[in-house]
Amino acid sequence: MRVQFLAALLIAGLAAPALADTTPSPLPTPAGAVSPEPSAAPVAAPPVAPGGRITVPSADLISVEMQQDIGSRISSEGDTFAVVTLQDYYVRGSLVLPKGSPGYGVITHIKRAGSFHAGGEMTFTVKRLIAPDGTEIAVETNGATADADKQTEQNGNAFGQYLLWGVGMFAKRGNDMLVKKGATFHVSTVQNKDVPVIGYGTAPATINAALVKHQ
Repeated sequence: MRVQFLAALLIAGLAAPALADTTPSPLPTPAGAVSPEPSAAPVAAPPVAPGGRITVPSADLISVEMQQDIGSRISSEGDTFAVVTLQDYYVRGSLVLPKGSPGYGVITHIKRAGSFHAGGEMTFTVKRLIAPDGTEIAVETNGATADADKQTEQNGNAFGQYLLWGVGMFAKRGNDMLVKKGATFHVSTVQNKDVPVIGYGTAPATINAALVKHQ
């Protein structure tokens, strides 16, 4: 009986390693094959130093402030006006436009308030912003970017303020449209363009009064 018990232990000890090692061995790598390298995380491009150039992307929003009153009663189609930027504008960490950089726009449609409670209408757009060296950056105001604070006025008196989305402004019940000096809104860059990078503290360009005209 003792011999049979020892024989059973011996058989179990021999079978255990075979049962435990069930993991298949890895297949050998074919001759000449190259093991794939782990993909590296993308590295962001470093900022461009002042004096270099960088590409302004399209569809960047830039905050601007109106520099004079415009309205369906006081303005005419073709009148031009000025805006200035409200913050420094950077592209990938590189300064392109300092705060206070000027831009210029034009009034493209005017209809004055008339009789029978016909409301005034006005449409305008900002076409360009100016870098300190005179480089022009093309912009536009359309759709949801024309988000200026607008007012209605009746016979020259302010009459309620509201926020209107869209490039066209239409007053109701015989009122004229008015966008006052100091109103803020956004413009959007519209093209990819290489522009110079400037150093922090560079003074903005000044408004050119000759580009601001009232008919």
